[in-house]
Amino acid sequence: MTTTTREKCWRVRRMPDGTVTAGVEPLGWSASAAGDDGDVVVRVEAAGFNYKDALCSAGHPGVMRTSPLVPGIDAAGVVATSDASWAAGTPVLVTGNGMGEVRDGGFASFVRMPAAAVLPRPASLAADAAMALGTAGLTALLACDRLEAIVSPRHAKADEAWLVTGASGGVGMLSVAALAAAGHRVVACSRKASATNVLRSLGAAEVVTPDAIRDPTSKTLVTGRWAGVVDTVGGPLLAEVLRAVRPGGGVAAIGMAGGADLITSVHPFILRGVTLAGIDAASLPTQAERALLWERLASFWPAIAGRFPVTRLRLDDVGDWADHMRRGETTGRGVVIPE
Repeated sequence: MTTTTREKCWRVRRMPDGTVTAGVEPLGWSASAAGDDGDVVVRVEAAGFNYKDALCSAGHPGVMRTSPLVPGIDAAGVVATSDASWAAGTPVLVTGNGMGEVRDGGFASFVRMPAAAVLPRPASLAADAAMALGTAGLTALLACDRLEAIVSPRHAKADEAWLVTGASGGVGMLSVAALAAAGHRVVACSRKASATNVLRSLGAAEVVTPDAIRDPTSKTLVTGRWAGVVDTVGGPLLAEVLRAVRPGGGVAAIGMAGGADLITSVHPFILRGVTLAGIDAASLPTQAERALLWERLASFWPAIAGRFPVTRLRLDDVGDWADHMRRGETTGRGVVIPE
């Protein structure tokens, strides 16, 4: 098999003067020869659109660590050429190992990655459904698992509130659904009134705005409201919710859309025993753990598939979606179909 002009990618270039150019280009390599160095070559059927991809699309040096680069930190497709580990045509998932950060990612007709980045795709998950979940789904499950381990039943009663910030995003919506499925009373925090009905359909008992969870005082501790928190925003909002976590509670920190700096005090930690746990789906789980998480996601998907908003994107749409995502204007998940 050889690459033709129909096989394309969405590539970002950061110039020496700091300017960034990006757009659809020919893929530029032969899929038939690409596996000679031991990499697995996968024909991409769908790629998830994550916040890291939106940052990479703007040339953010913290994500885009080489130039030029194809974004896309996860993808689903089929093995393109047989090797010792995989038969051609096998449905797979590809994620991790620097994909979309130091190696070309999934916004392309084909991707080539080390075998450690390739997992079997659960039989019940189509490629686009897998990427509707994607790294966002793995992150949400890891965050919820971490909180369950932190917040013991003696610290949290059944009717206590669990908060999800940035709830209209992909990780946020999936966290709402996962916490609600575990039996928790979930409060979804979003500044998008248009997301209210979807969040309630996913299991949120209440939907509030960021202003509703802010306390106007400058106290380092305020009335405890949250047994556990999945925070996808970071910055000042993360500092705000830390003040209001109940004794023995926990916060799973995931994102930085609201800022990378955290200005807080030690009081929540030493006076209430609050735990702040960072979640990084790209590096924490082993390959075997990722495979188990994907099986859990496959079982979880049918319960939310009809309610979870997914936008299908072409390669030509990547730039606009990335701009909207960085401005916090997207809802649910974007999935790139590189046809």
